[in-house]
Amino acid sequence: MEDWGTSGAFPSKTYTRLRVFFIGPRGAGKSATINTIIGRDVAESTSSLRKESTTKKMNKYLVENQNVVLVDTPALQKSIIKELKKEFRKSDILAFVIAAQRLQMEDETCILMVLKDLKYLHSRSFILLTRGSNIVDDSNVFNPESNKELYRLYEAVEKRYVVFENRNKTEKERKLCIDKFLSMSREISFNEEIKIETLRDSKVSGRNIIIQSISWTVIALAIVPIFISSAKNVLRSVATNDLYTTCCCHLSLIYDGFQSMTWNDFQNFLISGLYVPIF
Repeated sequence: MEDWGTSGAFPSKTYTRLRVFFIGPRGAGKSATINTIIGRDVAESTSSLRKESTTKKMNKYLVENQNVVLVDTPALQKSIIKELKKEFRKSDILAFVIAAQRLQMEDETCILMVLKDLKYLHSRSFILLTRGSNIVDDSNVFNPESNKELYRLYEAVEKRYVVFENRNKTEKERKLCIDKFLSMSREISFNEEIKIETLRDSKVSGRNIIIQSISWTVIALAIVPIFISSAKNVLRSVATNDLYTTCCCHLSLIYDGFQSMTWNDFQNFLISGLYVPIF
C-alpha cells in the first residue's frame, strides 16, 4: 500500500495521524465521499451501475488541517479483507460505506463478510450511509424488517452511523456532513484510547495487589513462627509444666489457623488484631 493517491505523498511520520479506512461494496460511494471531504476530485469515482470498481488498490489521501488520512479501498471481497488486516493498526477507524437508498445482494454479501471476518474491528467501526437525504432517523433504515443483516451490523458497531450526502446543494451542507464524519471518527478513536488506558491501569493495579499480597505473606510467614517460638521460650522459663503445655497447645492451634488463612482473612486479621496499616 505505497500509493498515496493523487493528493500527493507525505512523510512516513504522518502514520501518527488518525486513519479512516473506507470499505464497502462496489459503487457504494467510497471514492465520492473522499472527494467530498477533500474538496476536489482526487479519487476516481464510479457508478454503482458499472460491473467493475474503478479503485484497483488502496490509496491514501490527507485531509488538510485535520490530521486525518482517508484510505480508499476497492470493492470489498476476501482479498481486500486480507490486505486490510495487514494494514489496519489499533489506532485506525473503519467506515463501512453503503448506499442508503438501495440494498442489493452484493451489499448483503459485504455486510456478512464484515460481520464474520472483521468482528474484532467492530468496536472501531461505524456505518456511513451515502445518498441518505431522505433519512429522518435510524428507524428509517436500521430495523430487522427492512434488512436483517444490516440491522445486525448496526448493532455490532454499537449503533454508530453517519448520513453523508455527496450531492449537497450548498457548501454549508457539505461542511455539516464532513463535521459529522470527523466527529464520529474522533469520538471512536478517543473512546477506544480511554478503554486501552483503563485496561492498562487495571493491569498495573492488579499487579501491584499481587506484589503487595506476596510481600505481606512473606513478612507474616517470617514473623509469626518467630513470635510463637519466642512465646514458648518465655513460657518455659516462667510457667509451670501444665501451664506451659496448655499455652503451647493454644499457640500451635493459632499457628495452624494462620497457615490455613486466605489472603483476605489474613488482611482482616492484621487490621483488626494487630492494627497494621495496609497500603
